[in-house]
Amino acid sequence: KQWYQRRVRGLILEFLKGTELVVLDIPLLFESCNIRPYMHSVILVYCTPEQQKKRLMDRNDFTEEAANARINSQWSIEEKKDLADHVIDNTGLFLETESQTKTLLAELRKGILPIRNILLLLFLFAVAVILYNF
Repeated sequence: KQWYQRRVRGLILEFLKGTELVVLDIPLLFESCNIRPYMHSVILVYCTPEQQKKRLMDRNDFTEEAANARINSQWSIEEKKDLADHVIDNTGLFLETESQTKTLLAELRKGILPIRNILLLLFLFAVAVILYNF
């Protein structure tokens, strides 16, 4: 719970500073988090189940059984793929994944209205309502 509270405070601070884009790395987003409705977009970095197992074994020094147990405790990558707003295909070369990421980042930036602008509009609206009522 403390981790979650610190993370939320950090997000609020980033938005108030006017940060245009915040990326959260939440491996179990679909399985355990209830914050998806508060997110603009969910991006899934996809690889095949075989690649997922090999990468898990290499990165965490897991046995095949331990890697299978970890993967099987989660929703399938295909289920997550269907729920994601955007999918980055991470089955190929690093340069291909990097290119997809840059393209998606540019696309996402086009649709973002910085929070400072939203707060300013809300403030101006509130002032207009107050002045109108006097």
